Amino acid sequence: MRRDFRVLGPVRRWRRAVVVLLISSLVACGFGSDPTEEVPSPVCASGQIDGEVVLLSRDGQMAPEVIDRFERRYAVDVKELFYETDGEMLSRVTAGADPFDVVILRQDLAAILWRGGQLHALDPIALPGRVNLDTQLTRPDSDTEGFYTVPLVWGTVGIGLNVNVVPDTAETSWGLIFDLSQAWIYAGRVSLLDDPRQVMAAAMFYLGYSPNSANRDEVREAGRVVAEAKAHLRGFDSEDYAARLADGGLDLAQGRSDDFLAALAPASDDFLYVIPQEGAAIWLESMAVPVTSQHPCSAHSFIDYLLEPRTGALVADHIGEATANTASLSYLMPETAANRTLYPTLLARERLVLLEYTEELDLLYAEEFALVVE
Repeated sequence: MRRDFRVLGPVRRWRRAVVVLLISSLVACGFGSDPTEEVPSPVCASGQIDGEVVLLSRDGQMAPEVIDRFERRYAVDVKELFYETDGEMLSRVTAGADPFDVVILRQDLAAILWRGGQLHALDPIALPGRVNLDTQLTRPDSDTEGFYTVPLVWGTVGIGLNVNVVPDTAETSWGLIFDLSQAWIYAGRVSLLDDPRQVMAAAMFYLGYSPNSANRDEVREAGRVVAEAKAHLRGFDSEDYAARLADGGLDLAQGRSDDFLAALAPASDDFLYVIPQEGAAIWLESMAVPVTSQHPCSAHSFIDYLLEPRTGALVADHIGEATANTASLSYLMPETAANRTLYPTLLARERLVLLEYTEELDLLYAEEFALVVE
C-alpha cells in the first residue's frame, strides 16, 4: 500500500534524525560486540584463501558471472546473503550472529560500524588492486593511517528537475531550493532527502561553505537555511522522490544520481539530473570485512578480485552505477561510459566533494538537522 507522504513526512523526518543519533551512540559503545575483546586485524597474502566467502549485499548488486568466475579461479564457494534495508543490514552486522566475510554498504553506514569496532582494518598487502582506485574517492591518508573500506561504485547527490517547469537549467543552483525568491514558484512540489548529512551538505554548498566544515556557526547558518526552505517543501524523502518526479508529483528533488537514472526514462526530454554550480556531494557504496568474518583472507581476495579492471567494469555495468576503478573505464559498455549522469565531466568533477564521516561531524550535522525538522 502506498503511504501518504504528506501525513507521514513529519514523523519520518523526526524519527530519522533520532535514529541516526541513537545508532551512532549505540554502535560507538560497542553495541553487538564485547567492547573488552579486541579482534586483531587480519594479515593476509595477496590471493590467499582461507575458506568460503559469505557476502552480504542488496539483491542484484553482484553480477552472477562475477561470482562464478571467482569461484572457478579459487575453487571456493561464495555464499550470497541479502538485505532489504540499511537498518536490517546494521542490525545483522552488529548482532554478529551471521559471520559475514564481505559486506557491501553505504560509506556513511560503514563509518558508524567502524567507530563501533565492527569492521576490520584492511591489509593493503592483500589488496594490490587498490592502485586502480580513483584517488578522488579515497582518503589521501589511508595508506599511512589505515583504512576499513574499499569503494566499489559511486555517484553524486544533486537535483532532479522537470525541465517543463524549470526551463533555465544552464546555471542550476541549490538556490532553486534554498533561495526563497526563486523557490516559492515551486512551493509544495520540492523535496529534500531524509538524510541529515546530505541535506545539510546541500545547504553548506549553497552558502559557499565546505560540507565537511566543523565550524558550528556555519552549520547553524545552514540549519537556518534549511528551516526557511521547509515552508515550501513537499517533505523530506529518501525513498520515493525520483518516482514522484517522474510521475509529475514533484518539480524539483534533491537525490542520488542512480535513483534518478533508475526512475527517469533515458529518452525523456522532460527531466534532467544536474550537479548544481555550487557543488555536490559524492556518495559511495563500499566493501568492508566485519570483525566476525571467519575467512578474512578470502574476503580480501574477493575484494581485490573486484578491483580487477574487467571485473570492476562488469559490476558497474550490471548495476548501472559508476565504477570507482579508473582501470575499468576502458572496459565499460560504450553507452555506460558516455553517460554524463554516471560519469560527470572533468569540469563538473571539480565541484564534487567526498563527505567525511567522523563521529564529530555526523553528530554536529544530525543535531542541527533534528532542530530543523522538529
